[in-house]
Parts: sequence; structure tokens; C-alpha cells
Amino acid sequence: MHFLQFTYNKEEVIHALRFHFLRRGEIKVFRNTLIILLIATVAGYLFRVVNFNALLGIALMMVILGWAFWYLLPVSTYNKAATFKDNIRLRYNEEGMAIATGQGERAVPWDKFSQIIETKSFFFLYRDKRSFFLIPTSAFENEEALNGFSKLMQSIFSDYRRLNGA
Repeated sequence: MHFLQFTYNKEEVIHALRFHFLRRGEIKVFRNTLIILLIATVAGYLFRVVNFNALLGIALMMVILGWAFWYLLPVSTYNKAATFKDNIRLRYNEEGMAIATGQGERAVPWDKFSQIIETKSFFFLYRDKRSFFLIPTSAFENEEALNGFSKLMQSIFSDYRRLNGA
């Protein structure tokens, strides 16, 4: 049995939430659609098919939506989730993990998770496309413990991804 204890760093969690939201398929489609709309509007303006007010309106809409996805969505998610403010005690082995907070402890077998993504700062353990549990890489006492957990996750999950830079 291995043990971790950690509290979440607000800025790191907000960065992780941005990573999560910007990877979601529907947000990628929405973002790409808006980029195409902006390019078409700029082209229309250059060819004098679209007036300046329409160009300004589309550009302003892009800024507002960008702000909402980059700032508002992650910050509001962070503020709503009590877990991010708790002191977490985590025990794990080959069968699963036990998560203890101020509200008690609950055991979670690994088969409750469908996917895991490892980044430089976090392990994202996804239950489904929308809900996940974050384990900060900084919670591990040394590189050996971090690598051991990473290898355990690789052996358990067929959908395991290690991403650099995030």
C-alpha cells in the first residue's frame, strides 16, 4: 500500500482545468468554427463584402468567448468543487485507491476509471468524459515514487496517455 497526502494549488488546478476543457471535442469544434468564421469575416472585410461593424462584432465575440473558456469556465469549476480545497489523503495499490478528505474516506477500484492522462503536473483519472480526479505529480515524495505510480497506471489502463508540457 502506498500513501500520498496533498492539497491542491489553485493556479495549477486552474491550468489543469483549462487543459481538460480545451481537449474536449465539442470545445475544439466550437473553437475551430469560430476561427473559420473570423477568417471568413476578415476576408469578407478585405473584399468589401462585410462592413467594419460586423468585423468588430465578430472579433469582440471571439474575445468574450475566449475569456469565458480560458478564465470563467475553469475558475467557476474550481470554486464549485469542494474537493480542490480539501486536504487529500490517498492510499493506493494494484486494486484501487482510497481517497480520504474531511468528509470521510471512499474506496475507488481502478475499473471505475476509463482513461488516464499523465502531464507534467497531474495525473488525470477520468471516470467519463466530464468527470475526473486529479493527482498532482508534486504529491509524490521522489521521482522513483512518481515513476512507480506511472508504471502502475500504464499496466492497469489500456487508454493511458503521457503528454509533455501540460
